[in-house]
Amino acid sequence: MVVLMNKSDMADRNIADGEEVDLLGAAGDNVPRIVRGLRVVTYDLPRGCCVGYYPECNPLLPLWHYAEGSKVPAAKSIPIRIKKR
Repeated sequence: MVVLMNKSDMADRNIADGEEVDLLGAAGDNVPRIVRGLRVVTYDLPRGCCVGYYPECNPLLPLWHYAEGSKVPAAKSIPIRIKKR
């Protein structure tokens, strides 16, 4: 139950390593999607990105969000917001 985040992104949001956050789906379709209580771990990622694991983050993935050709769920590109607990 972790989310990996860029150190600068964490500083911008005043989030400390080890702190708990909630991830909120931000697909723009007004469907509430949330994963609660993930522990933040500092990780060397590009700014603006974070990493969560399967199956913990599955609730954030809208069913209509998939690759055009293969129809595979686009789980590597889910828009989210981060909320401190």
